[in-house]
Amino acid sequence: MSSNVAEQLRLLDDDRPQPWQSDQQAVVIRESRRAKSLILQMIPPYTLELVVPRGTRPRDVQDFLASNRRWIERAQNELQSRYPTGRQLLPDSVELAAVGRRWEIRYEEAATARPRLRAFSEYLQITTPDTAPSAVHGLLRQWLLAQARVYLKPWLLSEAKTAGVRPNKIEVRTQRTRWGSCSPLGNVSLNASLLFLAPAVARYLLVHELCHLRHLDHSARYWRCVERFEPDYRALDKELSESWAEVPIWALAR
Repeated sequence: MSSNVAEQLRLLDDDRPQPWQSDQQAVVIRESRRAKSLILQMIPPYTLELVVPRGTRPRDVQDFLASNRRWIERAQNELQSRYPTGRQLLPDSVELAAVGRRWEIRYEEAATARPRLRAFSEYLQITTPDTAPSAVHGLLRQWLLAQARVYLKPWLLSEAKTAGVRPNKIEVRTQRTRWGSCSPLGNVSLNASLLFLAPAVARYLLVHELCHLRHLDHSARYWRCVERFEPDYRALDKELSESWAEVPIWALAR
């Protein structure tokens, strides 16, 4: 067991529940009041997270990690293959495949008060005191969110009109584990990174969430709703689950 995980377990044992973050550790342990069981999940680009219910004994966490060692190793290898550490930390272009747009990225170092990004029709101009990846990534994520609000919200409303439903509220976020969600109140949340996907795949996710406005589950009735508006949903659902590799590191990093 790594020293980082051991330290996290010590904190659990000391009854000081809180989330722990480290870019170096193999597994991040996060205690959740809502969790009912221990859950391992990949958080692209580099993190594996173990969600534990509040009050979980450190010994149970140790046993769970030990019994899932092979899965952890496979997941680490998969993340490394998807997101090698040297993979284009400073991108030279951005392509939003879902809407058929592409921009070159031009960098300029200048002693400005703060980093800034200016968008033109065919390129993005990024001006920073230095080209540190963290600063550049933050600018690009802000720009991506703005693009997602421009493109995804009207697209969702158009599909909603076709489906005969209407979301109560539409939110667009940058997320690392979910493409979208629909709440019991009819609020639909979309991941801005949908813009990196093929148009048919991005549209399928919109249909997927809109059908939850009729059926807030994954029952047979729900899937019939999805099939009505997207007959090829099975293949698209599989493609969607494999699409995280299409998302650049800067859109996932924090």
